[in-house]
Amino acid sequence: MADQPPDPAQPPIPDQPPAAEPPPTVEQAVQPAAPAVPPPAPAFTAPPPPPLPAQPAPPGPPVAPPPWALPPEPAGPAAGLAFGGAGERLVAYIVDYLLIFAITILCLLTFFLIITVFIAIAVWFVYFPYFWKTRGQTPGLRLFNMYVVRDSDGGRISWGQAILRFIGYWIDGLVFYLGFIWIFIDSRKRCWHDLIAGTVVVKRI
Repeated sequence: MADQPPDPAQPPIPDQPPAAEPPPTVEQAVQPAAPAVPPPAPAFTAPPPPPLPAQPAPPGPPVAPPPWALPPEPAGPAAGLAFGGAGERLVAYIVDYLLIFAITILCLLTFFLIITVFIAIAVWFVYFPYFWKTRGQTPGLRLFNMYVVRDSDGGRISWGQAILRFIGYWIDGLVFYLGFIWIFIDSRKRCWHDLIAGTVVVKRI
């Protein structure tokens, strides 16, 4: 059948708009986004090998043990001097006591007994400190050319040292005369009275 022309009295039918897409569903709205693709891992590289340990030096020849050595010598006095020996000091000590005893007997024959006692005590306390300080030696020490000097520098002792040395004589005999025997133990041949007063006995050689 041939197409009929449109009726001019009938209004034209407008074109239908395209159908709208339906809104997304709740499941589609809350659907998570696709995870991002991680970058590719770097290529594996092997660590450098550790350095080789240093080779120890070859052992040298065996070291011989040190030879037997004597202990160091103790510090001695100046040149031309030596420490006073025990035997000589003992003889000098006896000589000094004999001189004090002779003075006491002489006073006893000359004066009364009471005066003699006072003189003997005075001689006893003055004899040793006086000669140590003024002469450096008692008559007994002079027989052996020995002197009492300062242990620190070899100089002449003071009155204080002379008195301390005399007091030390009494201390030497308190413990079985160990203070006098100490001369055989000390390297500088000092008795306790020498250690107390800071003195030493030397001999000129």
